[in-house]
Amino acid sequence: MSFTRRRNFARFAHDKNKSKIAVDNVIAVVHIHTMPKELDLSAMENCVCFNLRWVTRKVTQFFDAEMRRHGIRPTQGSILASLITKDSWTMAELSDWLGMERTTLVRNLRPLQRDGLVKVGGGGRGRLVELAITPKGRKQMEKLTPAWKSAQSAAVKTLGEKRWSAVLSDLETAALALNK
Repeated sequence: MSFTRRRNFARFAHDKNKSKIAVDNVIAVVHIHTMPKELDLSAMENCVCFNLRWVTRKVTQFFDAEMRRHGIRPTQGSILASLITKDSWTMAELSDWLGMERTTLVRNLRPLQRDGLVKVGGGGRGRLVELAITPKGRKQMEKLTPAWKSAQSAAVKTLGEKRWSAVLSDLETAALALNK
């Protein structure tokens, strides 16, 4: 339920000096919002997949605007941030860790490898592909981190820390339950 106060200057009275005085200048309007008892899951606006992908695109665009000036896309930033946590990863480990298909990971690794930020070794005939961040990649992460922190801070501030923490927990719960 919400209340709205709206000015109504339709009714005026005149005082002795012939100036207008508002007699009835506030009208209370009550709006009652009701929610259906059950969510219509067949409606597109209630589709879990559609809404999560839409929000993800919007958040990615926001982070991209912050990080673009460093020549790194948010998806590539996530790869570099992961690679910096240990000396060496296999392609399979990193793919699993990021929850990213290997073909998508390879597509995002190519510009990082081309620019000398990531080193790729091994592979071929059953050998594991090993990935590591280069010294140049570490320097790039140092430059990128303030932009990422700025975007992260703005996004969390928009939601509020408690709300973001709850959303993060709920998303993790859903991901684990649906991944069985």
